[in-house]
Amino acid sequence: MQAVKKAFRAVFKLLEWFAILCMVVMVAVVFLEVVKRYIFKQGFSWSQEVSTTMMVWFAFIGIAIGVLEKIHMSIEMFTAKLPRRVVAWIDSVDYLLIAAFGVLMIVFGVKIMQVTKNATLPATKLPSAVLYIILPLSGALVLLNGLIVAFRRDQAVLEKTEEQTDA
Repeated sequence: MQAVKKAFRAVFKLLEWFAILCMVVMVAVVFLEVVKRYIFKQGFSWSQEVSTTMMVWFAFIGIAIGVLEKIHMSIEMFTAKLPRRVVAWIDSVDYLLIAAFGVLMIVFGVKIMQVTKNATLPATKLPSAVLYIILPLSGALVLLNGLIVAFRRDQAVLEKTEEQTDA
């Protein structure tokens, strides 16, 4: 069980680093585009496509991370007066519904990729499916993370290591 937790923690860290990389690439591309356009009066033809793709990928990875860390917005006004067991049950149902949304992301993400597989992005000439491949991937992560959180209840999904608790 420890090996599974360790592997899960490693995959989660890899996801976080990939999201950070997407954000850094997006900021760098936009910054370079602004500098090149305003100083040299010309721009890159591919900057909008790359920055849009990075923003979309960052957002969808953020959705999956948010499900696992339970950081999505929720209204607690309705459950504040309920007994703890009822709130735990409602939370489980909530995360099962989120997992179902992950299934929809997979199904419709694959359909969108099939529709766009023959089209190309105009500047980079990459298949349009590159932009949408993150839909089924993040859908699978939302599904997995939703199920994990739904059945873990009050336990922390990712136990903090000693390094994290000292910080």
